[in-house]
Amino acid sequence: MEKQSLFSTPKTVDVVVRNIPGSLLVIHAFSEKAKKEIRDKQAKKVKQAKAERKPQEESDAAKYFDSVGNECVPVTALKKSMISAATAFDDLTKVGLRQALFVSPTYDVKSQFVPIENHDGTPAIGVMREDAVTIGINTRGLTYRPEYKEWQLRFTVEYNPRLVSEEQLLALIDQAGWGVGICEGRPERTSALGWGRFKRA
Repeated sequence: MEKQSLFSTPKTVDVVVRNIPGSLLVIHAFSEKAKKEIRDKQAKKVKQAKAERKPQEESDAAKYFDSVGNECVPVTALKKSMISAATAFDDLTKVGLRQALFVSPTYDVKSQFVPIENHDGTPAIGVMREDAVTIGINTRGLTYRPEYKEWQLRFTVEYNPRLVSEEQLLALIDQAGWGVGICEGRPERTSALGWGRFKRA
């Protein structure tokens, strides 16, 4: 007997999520400066004296931008959040979901970044924040990152309806926004600052 395929014609759903009141979005992209320091260390180059820190430049370097200059979050942050939320469901698995859904910005399905908007749909501009962080085991330092107090994201989810229904998908997004979050300080991280939480608008 021929085995029935689990593949079905993909469907799509457009989603708008908005921050839960009081939940900041804090971004920390891997800057080119940090990448260069790692490359130099691996190449065993002479370590240079640390230059004077420029907080605003560090904060700007921690932002993600799309091809037209919008400040963004990577689509991978949203997909990872949804996959992590699968642990709250008996009938969904992380392995299955990785193959069952794909996330893209609504405005450009080929882009790897989702623009951050204010609640009125205008482009959001991150504001620098300063935080004390632990580096290594016992070293404390300061980090400068952009924060967004009011934010929303528009994205499209393409999914295989044989593996996940639209009802399950929307429940998954709700759980991801409530209990997982995205980017820095999200609930699933050890810091658990409650940042990056969202709900469907």
